[in-house]
Amino acid sequence: MKYLTLLLLASVLFIMGCEDKPDEQPVTSLDLTWTANYDGETFLTFKDYTYADGRKIQFNNLNFFVSDIALISADANNAQTELVEIDYVDLSFDETRTSEAEQGKTVSIQDLPLGEYSGIKIGFGVQADLNRSKPTDYGNGHPLTRNFWDGWSSYIFSMIEGAADMDNDGNIVTGGADTESFTYHSGTDEVYNEVTVSKAINLVDTNAPLQLKINVAELFRNSNIEFDTNGDGYLDIENFPGTHSASGEMTIAKTIMENFGRALTIE
Repeated sequence: MKYLTLLLLASVLFIMGCEDKPDEQPVTSLDLTWTANYDGETFLTFKDYTYADGRKIQFNNLNFFVSDIALISADANNAQTELVEIDYVDLSFDETRTSEAEQGKTVSIQDLPLGEYSGIKIGFGVQADLNRSKPTDYGNGHPLTRNFWDGWSSYIFSMIEGAADMDNDGNIVTGGADTESFTYHSGTDEVYNEVTVSKAINLVDTNAPLQLKINVAELFRNSNIEFDTNGDGYLDIENFPGTHSASGEMTIAKTIMENFGRALTIE
């Protein structure tokens, strides 16, 4: 009897092992590549560009955080497939690194389901749950080990720094008492900005990278007459050369973060 029981058990296990296993869902990879331009021209630090009012402008720093990047399914439920929880994008390349500026910063995502997607969601800044953490919470190499400001109890979501020909004399002064520098830092949960871009994306076995392009000139768009004293639709950088803590400056910071969505094109 014992032998018969063992024989039956072995038979059942054999049959179970021979049953068809469910097919594994095919997956693929995708590269997201960030680049910056200034009205179509490759963005480089310490290079002169022309601001909306005709003055010279140059930059020495451009970086920002992105959070909760996800693909949106093309089916009726609009399900989201997470790509990136948090990343730090630094596009501060000078003319000696032009090729790097043109190549941009790439992050590779693995094991994504094949299929059709109708768009992509991107959070510019550090989403609230992560913004309650601090750099000491993370190990070396993590995106959130940098750019935290205790005065805000927040990460600095974006840094845009440089100088412009404020007095319109044809020259840009970058140091000393007569400096024409500007510093636009944005942070705190209030200025976090999430955007959804509609774009047909078909993930197959082999995928071209998604190119995420930021037009830096568009980051300065401002329709608030308090901050657009020239009436040209752009921030008056001469009278408002920075953002840190004053209430009006935070309004500018919020507009800059909103402008990331407007400045973004995806190819």
